[in-house]
Amino acid sequence: MSKNKTAADELQNAFESVTILHDKRKKELDERERELQAQKNAFDIEMAELGGDNAQPSDVLSLNVGGTKMAVLRRTLLLVPSSMLASKFSGRWDDSMEKDADGNIFIDQSFHLFEKMINYLRQRANDCFEEREILSPLFNDNEKGEFYSMVNYYGMTNGIYPMRIYNRSSNEIHVEIGKSTECFLVTSEEWCSFDLRPRGHCRAIKSFEVTALECQRIQMGWVNETTSGAVELGRNETGVGDLDNTVGLDLSRSSIVNNGSLHRIDGLQLKNGTSIRSEDYGNRWYVDGQLVASNKVSESDSVLLLGEERARREPYSNNKDLYAHPVI
Repeated sequence: MSKNKTAADELQNAFESVTILHDKRKKELDERERELQAQKNAFDIEMAELGGDNAQPSDVLSLNVGGTKMAVLRRTLLLVPSSMLASKFSGRWDDSMEKDADGNIFIDQSFHLFEKMINYLRQRANDCFEEREILSPLFNDNEKGEFYSMVNYYGMTNGIYPMRIYNRSSNEIHVEIGKSTECFLVTSEEWCSFDLRPRGHCRAIKSFEVTALECQRIQMGWVNETTSGAVELGRNETGVGDLDNTVGLDLSRSSIVNNGSLHRIDGLQLKNGTSIRSEDYGNRWYVDGQLVASNKVSESDSVLLLGEERARREPYSNNKDLYAHPVI
């Protein structure tokens, strides 16, 4: 009798534990759903404010690109919200944009280059769940620079040449990685490291930016590694800059850390919302928009002067060899 009662109590306790866990997970999902709905509502409001009175994402726009006609959905042009391309075609400026004799919006660009950009956006728009890796447009050396300039002009660099992020630490560490339209949101309760790599292209990542939200410690920077010797970050809470072939900025120590050596920068603080940007493969560093370290003597009066300029290398000579790439 006593044994049966004990077993029944254990079963009841187990049931109650599962119920509590279920309720907790349901609450978390409900909160996440409310957050997503709030984001959608904010986006709809923003689009309504930016757009004209009658502008709709389903509008078919007739364009004349360098003398060649094409038609495109407005929502395709709005795929990267913060871009100049999205602002231009939000609907707010439709009446004031240049038009040809037939009323088509005129775009003074090479049709060959512009069409490549639009076709890439079309593929992304049709890939609702981002299940496949869409290849960025490819060009010969003569056209590549022209395409880069056009993409940069429209503020589409991150949209046409996206990045991916993955955890390079132990699989035992629980990490959550979310993604909005143009940035990643990473959450971890333990010390770990993440790689940023090109997704669907081989264009080098030369600059990147991180915003610290409720962080106790953060290091970000660059790693030089090859297949013959990967850098082991994360062990004993080592971060980028603490080991050979790495350089990073550590706000908690107010320092640039290069190959294990600390170079102090007075006045740096890790606060909620602090923005850290590294440019030119780690040759220039900004905190909250202020230049704090540079390899250029002309900029060194009020900032930390870095040593020898870091090598500029394309990240992939083939799919296996890795060179300078960002790490957080």
